[in-house]
Parts: sequence; C-alpha cells; structure tokens
Amino acid sequence: MLKNKLAGNIISLFTLKGAEYIISFITLPYLLRVLGPEKYGAIAFVQVIINYGVLLVDYGFNLTAPRDIARVEASDRPRHFSAIMGAKIAILSIILLIGIVIFSDIQTTIDMYLLVCMLPMLIGNVIFPIWYFQGIQQMKFITVFNIMARIVSVSGIFILVQSREDYLWAAFLQSFTPLLAGIIAMLVLLKQNPSLFCLPSLVDVREKLYDGWDIFISTLFINLYTNSNMFILGLMTNDTVVGYYAAASKLVDAVKGLFSPISNAIFPHVSVLFKESRERAVSFLCSVLRIIGGLSFTISLLVFVFAEQIASIVMGQGYEESIFILQIISFLPFIIGLSNIFGIQTMVAMGMNRVFSRILMLSALLNFILVFPLIYMWQGIGLAMTVVIVECFVTITMYVALRKNDIVLW
Repeated sequence: MLKNKLAGNIISLFTLKGAEYIISFITLPYLLRVLGPEKYGAIAFVQVIINYGVLLVDYGFNLTAPRDIARVEASDRPRHFSAIMGAKIAILSIILLIGIVIFSDIQTTIDMYLLVCMLPMLIGNVIFPIWYFQGIQQMKFITVFNIMARIVSVSGIFILVQSREDYLWAAFLQSFTPLLAGIIAMLVLLKQNPSLFCLPSLVDVREKLYDGWDIFISTLFINLYTNSNMFILGLMTNDTVVGYYAAASKLVDAVKGLFSPISNAIFPHVSVLFKESRERAVSFLCSVLRIIGGLSFTISLLVFVFAEQIASIVMGQGYEESIFILQIISFLPFIIGLSNIFGIQTMVAMGMNRVFSRILMLSALLNFILVFPLIYMWQGIGLAMTVVIVECFVTITMYVALRKNDIVLW
C-alpha cells in the first residue's frame, strides 16, 4: 500500500514536472528573446530579493511540516496545519511591515514597480500548502493546482508581453502562478476538510518555530551561497551580465527540476521508514542514490557536450556569453542530486539537523571567500566557478559526515 502511494505520488509530480517543462520550453525562449538580456536580468535580480522573503516565510517548514503531517494521526492534523499557517502568516506580516518602512525611507536603484509586481510570489508561497499535500502523500493535488495556474499565467504572457517595455507584465504573470495555485488549493481544502482551518494556539506556533529553527538556519546558509550570489553579481556588474548568467542558470535549474518529483515524493516516505527501521531506510536510499546518480550524471554530461546547441535553440542570439557559463555549471544536477540524498533525504529525515546546518554554514563561508574575487576577475564565469566549487564541497562533506555516523549510501 505504501509503495503504491509512493509510486502514485512520483507519477503525479512527474506529470507536473512534464507540464512545467512543456510550458517552460514555450515561455522561456519567448521571454529571453522578447525581453533581451538586460530586462530579463532585471527581473532575475529583483526575484532574488523576493526569494529572500520566500526563504523567511518558509522557515524550514518545507521540510519539517511534511515530516510532521506524515507522522501524526489524521485527527491531529488541524492543530499542526493551523500552527504552521499561523507562523507563516505572522512572518509574512513582519516582512511586509519592515519592507514598507525600509523602502519608504531610503532611496534605492531597485525598480520598485518591478518589486511590487513580483510580490504575489511571496504571498502565494504562504497560502499554497504544498507541505500539507506532501505530508498526506497526495501530490496529485499539487499537480492539478499548479497546472491550472500555469495555464492562466502562460496565456497572459503571450497576450500581454510583446516587447521589452512589457517586462512588468512578464514579472507579474510569472509571480502570479503560486498565488493563484494557493487560492485554488485553499478553496478546495475549505470545502473538503474545513476542520483544518482553526485558530492556532501561541504554544503550537512557538513549538513549530522552535522545531524549524535548525532547518531554517540551514536553508538560510544555502541561500547565502545560492540566492545571494545572483544579488552580488548584480551589484558588482550590471543587469546584462546577470541576464547572461540567469539564462544559463535557468536551463540548469530545469535539468535539476527533473529530479525534484522524486525528492519531494520520497522525503515523507523516508521519514516514516527511519521511524520504523533505520536499515530499511538506508537500503531504500541506496537504491534511490544509484538511480538518481546515474541519470543525473548522464543528463549533465549531455548538457556539457551540447551546450552550444542548447543555448542556440533556447536563448537565440545575444546570449553567446551564456554558453561557457552553461558548460561550467552543467554538472550541478549530478552534484546537487547527490547532496540532496545525503543531506535532506538522510540527515534531515533521521534528525541530524545540527550536522546538516553546520555543513551549510561552512559552505556559506567558503562561498563568500570565493565569490567576490572570482566575480571581480571573471564576472558571470567567476560566479559559475564559485557555485561548482561550493556544491562539490557540500556533497563531499555530507558524505564524510554520514560515514562517520556509520551510514554508507554508496
């Protein structure tokens, strides 16, 4: 029964990922050509700022919440659901208040209209309870809601984005997807399971915040060497250089996304396995590692070999600077695929949150040692080199840490 549910969840998420790839294959080349490197880079730069807000409202709940929902009885889910939603809404309110104060009192070169247009992404992240559907292992709902929202978004892009001057519409329509999906999800949950929506207690909210602290710190440091890198590149160069790097990074993110359905589906499953039997969980992860490792290495190698052809098809003219960047970061899907299994699927699932957090702290430190001089010398290429070095460090360090705890996944 458990295996059938896991298989169904993986199929549902792969269906979603397939739809996303079809949509991305249509919209990404269109936006890259219509907006050009400068405007596309401007959107990518402001998206970094929004991602900081997403990081804060996530607060590690994207990992702790599915685990908690998967482990508790159905009758106790409303208490956990309301506590997590209450915590996320409280964090969002604080972020918005601080943002209003900061941006109303200082002069900035940030395009404020662009920032406002991308706020739906932040709000949508709060109200779309992906973590809940992961926890109850009903990923089909995530698939349906996302596809419905993306169809609306894509239709709007082709109707309203016709030139570089329409970059605000491009930003809004892309950020609108999680908000619309969240609204649909909440309406469905309200109709099917209204008992989920109850007033959370301050004790439960505080417990969730305390429980998610180590994961929050871990994800904070992950973003210090991922999300911040694009921001630093924008500060040290210009929107055009950011556009070159963002175009290549977007393609690699699409390749990494091939494996996210497996990762998202197996995490609650592995969490339950570790609770029942460590040996069974480790055996299962070994099988997953062989599959993901082999597939991700093969795909990464293909991206490296055919980088020029891929860039020509997807990006078109004006993105020649992105080709070498794409080759440098082409093996990130393989490297990050391994670290995901070592870190999230193993360390987090079995409660090694403190070790996981410390490794990422060291990785963030290494990133900041490298990123400034390498960007100064080689701009986008320097950033690509930094990311690959740091991700290799993360993967190797996690593997060594697991071996020291007598966990062998190879």
